[in-house]
Amino acid sequence: MKQRMAVGGLVLVLALCLAGCGASGPSLTADELAKKYPDKKYVNINGVSLHYEQEGLGRPLIFLHGIPTNYLLWRGITPALTYGNTIYNLDLMGFGLSEKPQNLTYSLDTYVGQLGKLIENFHLDNPILVGHDIGGTIVAIYALRNPGKVRKLILMDAPLYSAAPPFTAYGIMVRLLRTKGIGNLLTGDWFLKRFLRGGVVTQEHMTDAILNDYLKPYHDDPGARTALLKSVRELNLRPVLENEVQPNLGKIQVPTLIVWGADDPYVPLELSKKLKDDIKTSELYVVLQSGHYVQEERPEDVRAEMKEFIDK
Repeated sequence: MKQRMAVGGLVLVLALCLAGCGASGPSLTADELAKKYPDKKYVNINGVSLHYEQEGLGRPLIFLHGIPTNYLLWRGITPALTYGNTIYNLDLMGFGLSEKPQNLTYSLDTYVGQLGKLIENFHLDNPILVGHDIGGTIVAIYALRNPGKVRKLILMDAPLYSAAPPFTAYGIMVRLLRTKGIGNLLTGDWFLKRFLRGGVVTQEHMTDAILNDYLKPYHDDPGARTALLKSVRELNLRPVLENEVQPNLGKIQVPTLIVWGADDPYVPLELSKKLKDDIKTSELYVVLQSGHYVQEERPEDVRAEMKEFIDK
């Protein structure tokens, strides 16, 4: 009851908070992005310019973030993994420094297709796929659709079941964003900061400087907030999870590391335990004293566990 009252209070505050709403406008084109960020790398995937960071040399590792973060989520993880690995840290379409087209559908099929094209274009043989949040959903679907083409999987705080508890803050926030009118009012800085801060146990781990880094792309690109709404509204998450992912998790045969925050308020820990039971080749690492953004709260522990799993 207390949890429902707290979430209800949060919803009321969010619904009434009209200040700080983000401006919207045409998204930056591929040429405009290249001029704005001349030192960044881009790859054209199915007509969309996607930003990526590449470092290291060796077997390929691909990192995908979730909503509403970007490639910076992995800044405390990837530097320790470059020995023996080539890391591709990708900004999903609509996020970070990638293009944010307003005439495309931001569905899971679109994102999985773009990941496949990236692997194909870069000639990456049996990559290790790492995904957090929706990024974890994307890499899991890719592995299911492409058996034998993935070396290992790392799934982190990823929504892979449709039957999540209905009164979580995450569920309420997503429903608000999907609501026309209200959703348009809730893409401003206040909402995004509240969402990111709500994903950590210790507030000192989500500093103003970190928040500003995550929010900078929303300031730089007039179409970023529209893209955020499109991604939430068009992912088509529930039917894909119910019809394709959940019935087939047992078919994942590759070694899989499941990493979860012990106090994740958005994708609860009990779902990670169910995931471990469903994926027979998996092992579960619970990150203590952390929430949804384990990369921000316990980067040393997370990267050590990931490195051990990758090097096996």
